[in-house]
Amino acid sequence: MKMGMNLFWGIILILLGIILVVKVVFRVDIPVFKILLAFFFLYLGIRILVGSSLNVHFKDGHHDAVFSESNFSGTTIDRRDYNAVFGKVKLDLRNLVLTEKETRVEVNAVFGGAEIILNKETPVRIKASAVFGGARLPDGNAGGFGTTYYESDSLKKADKYLFIDINAVFGGVEVFTY
Repeated sequence: MKMGMNLFWGIILILLGIILVVKVVFRVDIPVFKILLAFFFLYLGIRILVGSSLNVHFKDGHHDAVFSESNFSGTTIDRRDYNAVFGKVKLDLRNLVLTEKETRVEVNAVFGGAEIILNKETPVRIKASAVFGGARLPDGNAGGFGTTYYESDSLKKADKYLFIDINAVFGGVEVFTY
């Protein structure tokens, strides 16, 4: 029985949405935060019972920081999604070599943080979505609720570019260029 982080948070957000609709439409007093916290603890308990610990060790391509901190860098990307859940991910893409027309990377911060470092010459397009969280982009734009976009100046004349899809839910992501 293996439940992925995306599936878990997807189900939790759907349930949270349903609970909020019932609470508002039918004026039922539902302790939303307590229910969300209870689901989170249930998930952690299930992970422990099926053999996963709270600390994720980064072997075999796992790029999730759960209650921990991790750094990733290199010239290639062996996995396209990086997740920080009650932890921190530092993703250094300054030396990334673009091999495809569009190289896609997804960075998710849920009650955690992520730091992305880019080469200022790398053509990049960023879509940052935040819900009760924050995303700071290289041009200084910051989004706390909703979606914010960024395109580097070098993107217009580039054949290949990097697309970063950022999602911050009760967390934060910062993108720096050097």
